[in-house]
Amino acid sequence: MSIINKTISFLSRLLQTAKMVRRYWREGDVVRVNIAQIQYGGILKGKSVIITGGGSGIGLAIARKCIKEGATVLITGRNKDKLVKASKELNSPLLKIIEWDVSKVSEHESKYSEALALVGHQFDILVNNAGMLGGNRQFLDLTESVWDEIHKVNSKGLVFLTQCIVKKWITGKQKGKIINISSMRGTLGVQDGPYGMSKWSLNGLTQGLGLKLVPYGISVNGIAPGIIDTESIAIKNMDAKENAYLKEIPISRIGLPEEIAELAIFLMSDAANYIVGQTIICDGGYTLKV
Repeated sequence: MSIINKTISFLSRLLQTAKMVRRYWREGDVVRVNIAQIQYGGILKGKSVIITGGGSGIGLAIARKCIKEGATVLITGRNKDKLVKASKELNSPLLKIIEWDVSKVSEHESKYSEALALVGHQFDILVNNAGMLGGNRQFLDLTESVWDEIHKVNSKGLVFLTQCIVKKWITGKQKGKIINISSMRGTLGVQDGPYGMSKWSLNGLTQGLGLKLVPYGISVNGIAPGIIDTESIAIKNMDAKENAYLKEIPISRIGLPEEIAELAIFLMSDAANYIVGQTIICDGGYTLKV
């Protein structure tokens, strides 16, 4: 009897393997991504950049690129171990770290003073990257606690941190740049619950603040990434370094954090000064088909 059971089990696994191979042959491909990174030759030299949620993923990729272009960079996050790990990875005297939960609005002033003490002077660029995903929570599954948890980071924390810094820029008659990291979900309405709602409102904030702050010499723009290879958007059994193929995306692959970083650096630079209040979608064409 045990031999029969083992045989059945073996045949079942063989059939599953055959189905997997057949599906890969029919739908799949191998996509390896080589990102062309523009070397500007120190375009951010002398600038100071604060990146919220900079311990990994898109935030870390932006930090790495900023340092390569000569900027002093402060990354923040709620997980100190992740920040320390990022610091060791980048291994640069231009990098500073602060454990900072942006959802705690009452701490913004003290944390920002701490940040200024670390860097030694006012910041020139703010990258609002910290955010929480919704875990595919749909509208009919929405609860008040889930709403509050996501919006206190993605909306409330972001708004009041931005306000804190902008007030100081205006008081000191200092020009600055703000890059809001949104999401392609912010262009698709509320179909995926509180995360999409928070990013939809962020796109509106980018547009509104872009218009309001440009007379002060403060530039506000945003980036709406699609499906990017980060810890928070981990896709089962995918190693993007080996194969970035993803059939759901028109370009047939997942995006990389470095691609978002390239766009961020451009928006930080004076080459983008004529772009005001825009959120640029970088999603491999995904939203075009929806």
